[in-house]
Amino acid sequence: MVIDGLNSPHGTEMLAVLLAISLRKRGWRIVIHTGYFERHRSAWADLLRENQWRFWRWCRRFRPDVIWSPTNDVLTCLVLKQRPADSAPFFVHDPSEASACPHYPKLWFEVCQRVDALSVHGERQRAGALQHYDITKPVEVVYPSSMTPKKNIPLGDVEKVIRFGQFGRMFSMKGTLFAVAAFAQAIGQGLKGELHFFGDGPLRGATEELALSLGIQASVFFHGSYLWTDLDRLVGTIDVGLMPSIYEGFGLVILELMSRGRPVIATDVGSCREVLERFDAGIVVPRADTGGLAAAMLNLSTKPARLREMGNHARTAWEAHFTPEAMTDRYLDFWRRHGLPIGG
Repeated sequence: MVIDGLNSPHGTEMLAVLLAISLRKRGWRIVIHTGYFERHRSAWADLLRENQWRFWRWCRRFRPDVIWSPTNDVLTCLVLKQRPADSAPFFVHDPSEASACPHYPKLWFEVCQRVDALSVHGERQRAGALQHYDITKPVEVVYPSSMTPKKNIPLGDVEKVIRFGQFGRMFSMKGTLFAVAAFAQAIGQGLKGELHFFGDGPLRGATEELALSLGIQASVFFHGSYLWTDLDRLVGTIDVGLMPSIYEGFGLVILELMSRGRPVIATDVGSCREVLERFDAGIVVPRADTGGLAAAMLNLSTKPARLREMGNHARTAWEAHFTPEAMTDRYLDFWRRHGLPIGG
């Protein structure tokens, strides 16, 4: 497995850890090649320590049966460029949406001609890869997964006050300002609710200032950074997830919320429409549309039975399609069909 770094608590790193653990449970021997892994600060240190991983910071001579990378970053590009002609099958999962990332380095386009096959998060991402990468190798959808919750988390009393929650880094692409503006608009139209932010980042100050200027600061809460081990507890404090992003490769946070029985209001980025509408697990609105976001908040606040129904659909869909085990089955099938000699 080749990945630039394993310190950050981001979706790509989570995908790598989940697949590695699942494969190891099935008897695979996993060696991870990474440029950045510090056991004292990695978000995944506890999981990786439990499984006694071997980490090779960098190695040009290794003979695995298959090479896989969950990212199109520099280390992956370099390993692909330097691999021998007779090396094992090499598969890359592109975690991005190509149409929204037009400035890839030249090396990535060379990579697209060297991989045995490329997997992507969804149909929108596949269309973007085929259009922008000039790739001649197979490009297929392999849906991701998220961490398995440790317990079921019931909804609160949504008939009285509905609690919305946004999880993740507070960067401009995550749309926190749109969430506050939409929430204020919904409050003005009679919504009784709270808005919670879990995460930190450079836009926290601006988001707090906007809530203050709109006069809704008493109903908007900022909880700061969190660990993946906190998710069960934190999701238990909200009723509806928000993902008002301007850009996402997939939007893995929607799976974290679905797995815990929470419907999601999301913008039409990444795979949100493909997943949420297919499984009736949430509402999708245009990106940067505060009116649409406010209308969706009001919709669910006035229909508690519908909210609970969507939450149940979300949990059922995750259990049927998005567990780590289901994702691993999809990867094994993908690799098998493109040159890896493993059993059925």
